[in-house]
Amino acid sequence: MDLARTGSPNAEAARVRVGTDDPNGQTRPFTLAWTPDGREIVVANYRSNNVSIVDLRLALAHDPSAEVARIPVIRPPEPDGTVLPGNPKGTAVTTNGQYAVVSGGPRLDPDAPLSGVVWIINLRSRAVVATVTGVGNDPYGLTILEHFEE
Repeated sequence: MDLARTGSPNAEAARVRVGTDDPNGQTRPFTLAWTPDGREIVVANYRSNNVSIVDLRLALAHDPSAEVARIPVIRPPEPDGTVLPGNPKGTAVTTNGQYAVVSGGPRLDPDAPLSGVVWIINLRSRAVVATVTGVGNDPYGLTILEHFEE
């Protein structure tokens, strides 16, 4: 049964602050993706312009250090030098668990240049290893399609 939907007091197993250390900070966690081994959760924090990695075992133990990494997602400067917010939204993890793929970027005027960004994060080194720009306007969801040769 869906415990949260029915209002059960047992619906929430753990609560983890992500994206900021400020108890009053508003990070707006947007989406999450699980690593294939089920040990970690990748969370896109829209307002704080970063991605959190949460260790599920630590979260369930109510350990305050359950957010094991906080990775900034930064957009390259615009032609005029301004840097728009990352606004990460979509999350996915490769089937081998090595990379997280995060989409984001602010919604701009429909006639503006493509504002979307995709960041590739190496989950072992906890760092952005590639940034792809010009990916639509305000991208949300994404899916990883991996090609396997037979």
